[in-house]
Amino acid sequence: MVELNHRVKPDSDVVITELEGKEAVLLNLATKMYYTLNETGLRIWQLLSSGGTLEEINERLQNEFDVTPEKAKGSVLNLIGELINEKLVKVVDE
Repeated sequence: MVELNHRVKPDSDVVITELEGKEAVLLNLATKMYYTLNETGLRIWQLLSSGGTLEEINERLQNEFDVTPEKAKGSVLNLIGELINEKLVKVVDE
């Protein structure tokens, strides 16, 4: 189970296409599966791509989207769990 102290990075087989800055589509070139992200999911992906820990991403979401710590944590952990299951990201530091 992934926690906020973990570091996660995008899988090298994944490409992203942003749609008007509010949504994105991820495509895993190895599995041919795609996944859509909403605005919050896109921001989480951008922060992951820049190397932030899940804790750092959680804090940024709280500030940028003016949400409670619980809501931000839930959003981060739920999305990361889905992305791991879909083989779009990998845990690199536990």
